[in-house]
Amino acid sequence: MSTGHQDCGGLFKSFTFQDIRGANPPKEKGVYVLRIAERGTPVSEILEQTSQAIKHLQWPVVMDKMRTKVSRLSAIGDCPVIYIGSAGTGNESKNTLKGRHEEFSDRHTAMYPVWALLYFGWELEYGWKMEPRPGELEAALKRQYRQHHDSLPALTAR
Repeated sequence: MSTGHQDCGGLFKSFTFQDIRGANPPKEKGVYVLRIAERGTPVSEILEQTSQAIKHLQWPVVMDKMRTKVSRLSAIGDCPVIYIGSAGTGNESKNTLKGRHEEFSDRHTAMYPVWALLYFGWELEYGWKMEPRPGELEAALKRQYRQHHDSLPALTAR
């Protein structure tokens, strides 16, 4: 079932989007988003099956962390945008859009939910916009998103 590519009243129309698995964002500062291109297994089934798999780890600290992160999937609604973030917000920051994309493979706050979605057949896109002051644009986009939806995207904690 396709979500189409509506983007919250045009908030992300100036972004470049590519499949998350093959995206090639620039080594520049900017703002990035994750959006659903195609939905797969229903979230309720993903949460149940993932919970069962996590139990087999038998490592409480890791189990709790993974459960907490994956539980954010329950907030996915009709909007295809599920995360808004930025790279390079501090003056001395060396974070880039490319670096943030690479973090989805090993340490990003949304990596477990992203992995679960991909495993269960969801198609996700990584979108970006280069911006010299990414913190300001990120805050403005989150404000506008919240006005449009009364909440932040499902995988965005703050």
